[in-house]
Amino acid sequence: MIENLSIALFVICLGLSAFFSGSEIALVSINHAKTRALLESRKRGAKAIAKLKQNTDHLLITILVGNNIANIGAASIATAVALNIYGDIGVGIATGGLTILMLIFGEIGPKTYAAKNPEKVALFAAKFILILSYILTPVFLIYDGLKKLFKIDAELAPTVTEEEIKQWIDVGEESGTIEEEEHEMLYRVFRFSDTVAREIMTPRGDVCMIEHTKNLEDAVAMFNETGFTRLPVYSEDTDNITGILNVKDIFSAIYEKKAGATIDDLVYEPYFVPETKKIDDLLNELQNRKMQIALVADEYGSFAGLITMEDILEELVGEIMDEFDEEEPEIRDISEGVYIINAVAPIGKINDVLSLDLPTEESYKTMGGLIINRLGHIPRSNEVITLENGITMQVLRMRGRKIVEIQVTIPKEYNADAGYEEYDTEEGE
Repeated sequence: MIENLSIALFVICLGLSAFFSGSEIALVSINHAKTRALLESRKRGAKAIAKLKQNTDHLLITILVGNNIANIGAASIATAVALNIYGDIGVGIATGGLTILMLIFGEIGPKTYAAKNPEKVALFAAKFILILSYILTPVFLIYDGLKKLFKIDAELAPTVTEEEIKQWIDVGEESGTIEEEEHEMLYRVFRFSDTVAREIMTPRGDVCMIEHTKNLEDAVAMFNETGFTRLPVYSEDTDNITGILNVKDIFSAIYEKKAGATIDDLVYEPYFVPETKKIDDLLNELQNRKMQIALVADEYGSFAGLITMEDILEELVGEIMDEFDEEEPEIRDISEGVYIINAVAPIGKINDVLSLDLPTEESYKTMGGLIINRLGHIPRSNEVITLENGITMQVLRMRGRKIVEIQVTIPKEYNADAGYEEYDTEEGE
């Protein structure tokens, strides 16, 4: 009778060991995002999981205490039974048999199952673990007191980091859950908050402006020629921007036949921002001010460029084309072996179309990315890289820090099998 009771207690202890081992894997693997999803779906046991996840130290202590009590209990019972049956050699038998049973049924089995079914195991175990944590409150008080005494309470790390989210996005694309376009857009969201106005502005030299002394007919002609709806207005010098002219105001003045109306009468005050302005903040400011354009000033206060609401939104959703925009081809044939290529063109496509073997790496996928990777810095206009096999790539046009167009020159003696380990850089004329 006593032996039967002992065996029953041993089985219970072995089962509790398995329970705590599986619970540890399941509850630790359930992150805060998953916990919130379980709460929103009102799964039974979700509230208990949320309470346990509020303090992971207490959660782990609860599981470790329970697991150790179960293991010690199982070891004590197995040793007592073995000694009673086999005498002195029972200790060795109990140790060997218990080790095998604990590994298979107390550790490997339950942890493997919990790793494959973390949500199911966590929801099942959470209430029991929570009740046990209430019982162990005195232990937690002692533990927390010692932490304060020895000042070992470390600062909590973020529950989810940006790098982890990016890894999830990469895994989602690899598994087919996330499309390539969605992958790129999600990455743009992360880059968005780190991008400053200087990186996406239209440089001063490329900005179309109108002098304040021009008449309304001249303004209409410039609007018609450029296709823009707003133009900066300058006085005497292009560094002295006095306002922004809206095409609607021009047409309104002409339609209402306002005699003597000048450009100065129709402009509205320009909004200047520093080059280092974060574009996510700028987007909010433009929305609040109900403006479409901001002028960018450099560290000396001089006019450096122009940035529009469309420029900012394109950082999130990619190029926005309207009915007046003419989409430039990715590859333009200039002469034999000379091509003008869009900097965002995928290297794989360029290799296919031009029968090249340009190098590709995980860190970049576009022609502009190849140049930046080779140079190791943001290039300047006309900067050139020369690959070992003679192919040269020259930066033709920049927009802030972004490469817009590249000229690729392929020598007649080009050999697609040549390597790319060596290259030279030089400054174009």
